[in-house]
Amino acid sequence: MGYNSLVLMAIANANYELIYCNIGTNGRVCDGSAIENTKVYEKLVTGELRLPNPSAVKNGTMQLPCVFIEDKAFSLRKDFLKPFSQRNLQTERKIFNYRLSRARRIIENVFGIIAARFKIFHTDINLRLDHIVVMTCAVLHNFMRKKCSDVYTPID
Repeated sequence: MGYNSLVLMAIANANYELIYCNIGTNGRVCDGSAIENTKVYEKLVTGELRLPNPSAVKNGTMQLPCVFIEDKAFSLRKDFLKPFSQRNLQTERKIFNYRLSRARRIIENVFGIIAARFKIFHTDINLRLDHIVVMTCAVLHNFMRKKCSDVYTPID
């Protein structure tokens, strides 16, 4: 019996809650191509996603647009931030890459929390390729983050 893997594309907020999940792209497809199979990407490309308007920074003069933090696997778009190539980086670009990686830690930590709390992700899931297990864990994760985060994800 062959095994299949699925890609989980997710968006998380600053509270470590999943605000979008897409499961189903074959695991052989790279992340950069897998995102193109999502409704979020489709709506982003067509302009239907309804992202928040740019927000003013403290002094009120600079407008910051809503963007998605990505890794180097994704294509560059005006609404995606991804790191600069590691070749010949100047100091400013090194700092940008460092700060971007710090922002990207949110989603990496969400995946880590889910894998730590739901041990089913430490082994092969011997079920037909149904997304119910993964989506149930995502919903339970958000519920636990909202209702009892001090116990579910303790700070120390």
